[in-house]
Amino acid sequence: LRVNHPLTIGDTDVFLIGHGYAPVITIRDGNGDKVASGPTVFLPVNQSFQSIGVVKAPDAQPTQIGLEGEFYPTVAFSKETGSYYSLLGKPLDPMVSMLVYTGDLGMDTGRPQSVYALDKGGVEMLKKPNGAPYRIDLRPGQTVTLPDGIGTVSFDGLEEWNKIQVSQTPGKWIALAGVVLALIGLLGSLFIRPRRVWVCARRE
Repeated sequence: LRVNHPLTIGDTDVFLIGHGYAPVITIRDGNGDKVASGPTVFLPVNQSFQSIGVVKAPDAQPTQIGLEGEFYPTVAFSKETGSYYSLLGKPLDPMVSMLVYTGDLGMDTGRPQSVYALDKGGVEMLKKPNGAPYRIDLRPGQTVTLPDGIGTVSFDGLEEWNKIQVSQTPGKWIALAGVVLALIGLLGSLFIRPRRVWVCARRE
């Protein structure tokens, strides 16, 4: 199963229309309880599969925790921009870099939310004493302890996700036959030389 190469089962076609990486992130709250764990889908933003995503822990105590950031399959650092980027699409040196938000994630109101976005209306970004954003950079197997007894964040591993489309087109052969016949007719009109007959009529 590859892009533009569907898997055919009987009259059913399975198309691969998207894929990417899902870092396995575990969040433990200030009580040491595991409040979020498992693979989280990060959406690619370029050809090197640099991806964006969020992780939400609405049950964390003493405060809810939200993470927002980027995933780099093969991380590299640019001195010109002063930021990380992904050098390759293969996970040779994966790293996840995320900002930390605390407060009300807005998940208890009943309003629908996107799993790919963080509602920042009731949260605050965690900052360092100098006022700079508190960013956590993790490679697989690493754990960071958040300040003020908020909890811990671990990058446990990496999985892949695939987006597929399953479809059936019962009349595709009829449609194909119609297109072929139309093309044959068009080619005939283009390449067959017209025959002309001249008739001269005169009165005797």
